[in-house]
Amino acid sequence: MSVIRIVGRPESFDVNLTTSLLNALLRNRFPIQTLCGGRASCGRDLIRVHAGGEFLSPRRELEIKRLRSLAEEGEPSGADIRLACQTYTRGDVLIEILHLRLPDAS
Repeated sequence: MSVIRIVGRPESFDVNLTTSLLNALLRNRFPIQTLCGGRASCGRDLIRVHAGGEFLSPRRELEIKRLRSLAEEGEPSGADIRLACQTYTRGDVLIEILHLRLPDAS
């Protein structure tokens, strides 16, 4: 079991090898955005990896293409930027969520 820690937040979440970072966060009701449900098409689940990048799964072609198009749209880019839905870990990581879901205004 690995641990996800989030920059500026007190919470930490356990995650196993077969669960994406996005699903681990959603299961724990963490306010990360997603519109596509983890299919690498919306790009709302962008994260910046601050520590533990060496433990992350390699980028696959689908993630590479989406990150490239997001960069062209003005989103952050670089080796430390990932899609949470396409990222798995085998060790502890420290990440920054770039798009938090806002609370409902009801």
